Amino acid sequence: MKLLIIFLFMWSSYSHAKVIGKVSNALSDSWLNEVKVVNIRNGAVAFTNEYGSFEIDAVVNDQLVFSLRGFEDKAVIVPNNKLVYALLEPYEFQDTGSLNSLLSTGGRQSQTLASTPASVVVISQAEISQFGYQTLTEVLNHVSGLYLVEEHSWTGSGQNVGVRGYMSSGVNNGLLIMINGVAQYEDYWGQFPLTRADVPVQAITRVEVVKGPMSVVYGNQALLGTINIITRADSSGQIDVSHDEISYSMNNLGDMRVGAKLSYEGNSNHTLTFGASYDAGKFDTKALNTDSGFTSDYNDSLSAQSFFLGLSSNYRKNLVLNANFSQAKKGILADLSFASKHFGRISGRQYADINGTNLSLSYRHFWLDDAAQTKTTLGYFSHNSLQDYASGGVTYGFASYRSKAIQLEWEVSLNGRKLYQMPLNIRFGGQSRRALDLHTTFDIGTAISVTDRYISIDHDDTLDTHSMFFQLDYQLNDKWLIDAGVRAERVTSYQMIFGCKNPLNLCNEALHSANAPAMNGPRSLYERKANVGVLPTEYTPRVAVIYKSNDSAVLKLIYGVGARNPSFGQNADVLEALSAKAFKREQVKSWEFIYLNQFSDDAINLSVSSQISLYYSELNGLIVRHGLQSFARTGAAKGAELSAKVSWGQLFARLGINYYHAEDYQMDNRVPSSPEQLAQLRVGVTIAEGMDVGLSARYLDKMYNSFSSCTLQSGCTYINPEKPYSDSAYLVDVSFKMSEVFGLPVTSQFGVKNLFGTNHTHPVSSNNAWLKRGFPAEPRQVFMSFKYQL
Repeated sequence: MKLLIIFLFMWSSYSHAKVIGKVSNALSDSWLNEVKVVNIRNGAVAFTNEYGSFEIDAVVNDQLVFSLRGFEDKAVIVPNNKLVYALLEPYEFQDTGSLNSLLSTGGRQSQTLASTPASVVVISQAEISQFGYQTLTEVLNHVSGLYLVEEHSWTGSGQNVGVRGYMSSGVNNGLLIMINGVAQYEDYWGQFPLTRADVPVQAITRVEVVKGPMSVVYGNQALLGTINIITRADSSGQIDVSHDEISYSMNNLGDMRVGAKLSYEGNSNHTLTFGASYDAGKFDTKALNTDSGFTSDYNDSLSAQSFFLGLSSNYRKNLVLNANFSQAKKGILADLSFASKHFGRISGRQYADINGTNLSLSYRHFWLDDAAQTKTTLGYFSHNSLQDYASGGVTYGFASYRSKAIQLEWEVSLNGRKLYQMPLNIRFGGQSRRALDLHTTFDIGTAISVTDRYISIDHDDTLDTHSMFFQLDYQLNDKWLIDAGVRAERVTSYQMIFGCKNPLNLCNEALHSANAPAMNGPRSLYERKANVGVLPTEYTPRVAVIYKSNDSAVLKLIYGVGARNPSFGQNADVLEALSAKAFKREQVKSWEFIYLNQFSDDAINLSVSSQISLYYSELNGLIVRHGLQSFARTGAAKGAELSAKVSWGQLFARLGINYYHAEDYQMDNRVPSSPEQLAQLRVGVTIAEGMDVGLSARYLDKMYNSFSSCTLQSGCTYINPEKPYSDSAYLVDVSFKMSEVFGLPVTSQFGVKNLFGTNHTHPVSSNNAWLKRGFPAEPRQVFMSFKYQL
């Protein structure tokens, strides 16, 4: 009986033991209310109060699980002192319109829109679906402040992205393009080909665009900004909504696209994305008005096929794998006048077959009760391209290039508030990238000077880029935040080989010219070597002062420097010309003032968020490719941007107005392909349950064509002197969406792009100089799409 009484007493004491604790936001350190706390052993449940405090039946070594919508679940083991402190991490993304929205691209960790030291635009899946975007380029074309130009380059790389008065014509994009945070950088030309990033739009969770130099965060690849395409499942929505879906779209021009997205969420999270497309080409180049013998009899001269496979996988957000594989075959244009002379009228189809592999594996580890974390990332990147030129079914030439690289990144983050009770966060780390294989070949049978030629990095050499960065943000008080950082980057020297497979006289003469001071390496019968010297260490700082006057208004003053290293292919251009030295770094210095404001009235269900940006930037040494030559330009740009987002009941609207004035100090004070004014208005409204209408209107100002020649004395002579620029254009799109079809979880949509058939052309570039009017950009098209929620 005595033993029974002791047992009952111990059981009663054990079962009614209490544990107390507090729960806070890991990002802002504020207390969290209404957090659900569950004891896994006995099923006890408790909720935190407005001060983040809770009390629950538990004992030492019990496992408590904390959950709150919008935050990651957290499991904590009760310590010996029975005092529990839990920090919940917010989901990476919540609401695009709120100053407290979390972004992943503006810094090396999640930051709110209010505290991100940059100008950021977010396009969510809801907007993509609302307005019927069918391709990634359509999404980017509708981002306020961006403009895309398709030069139909011989590389088949797709559209180049311009921003704030600048565009790097040729094969390069001035913005770092990422998929789930993994850069799609190709090392030979230093480009981000959108053709290879053909992510199915129905699988995109959101697109984050940062305008302004971001080199302090991402290194030399982010000269003018960043674009991050995110496909991971967005868990900030309803937990019981499936992320699994398949999609199909088509239009009256014969374009077809299919996509799929499969997700699993648990202790390990996985998102698999698949996409395939066929573009019919839209234009018959034979029907275009040309002033030369170059044209094609093939109706599908510019048709394209693409394939994309992406995987984003993580285990408790500590071990993360991101991978994407892509291949695209795209019709291209090449003004090979010598081929016309040898073969007469070209009747074949030229195309580029390109593929890419980008892998990234990272491991994150927390230390000191989550007050510190380390992250290590290993990446592998491989890109290949083949350009095939044919006439009448007979191959008369091809070119190819390939590049492979590995990259190691490491970083350390310290939370000063948790370590030393100081409102200071520190991040530092480094990056090393090694290009292992850089090689291109030219075998154009009708042009002796480029027959059996190749350019490559010495097989015993590598092109290495090393950098270190340091960043901090200090919260002076509830209103003032200072964010500062600097990156130091250095590029090693390397040896470039110019060679011929056969010792043809012309090739041999070009390689051994006495007027080749840059060609200072050893000579042989087949090869000539050139040494590219080391680039001095470049320091790219960024300083931002952020003032939050209240919960609805934020002011940001930002100074930043961006830099980009000249690529292997760009240096090959000037060294092969035997008249110039290797390029220096491109650099942009930018000053920007940003005002953010949000307003909401729950009584009438109205929410308005707006942003005003004023900026001035100076760019030195922007490398542009004109024909088969590259050169550097220097200029400045200034401008103003206004954007607003309105949500009122069943209506959604987004407005963007952009004005830029760009000057090129070396090229007649004009920057080709840079519009002075851009404007857009998008309105979406729910007209009935499950039925939405989206209307998009855009204005694109005139853009100057490329030039045929320029001198400091007489300025530039444009390809078409009578009309040196493309026309301005107003473009209107309309779409209708139904959320359910016959009670099935099918979202259907149809609409019209370029509703009024506006004659909109891209500016003329050296790649399509034979078409002096400019190449048609966006014809009218009727589309339909279907998305089935699994």
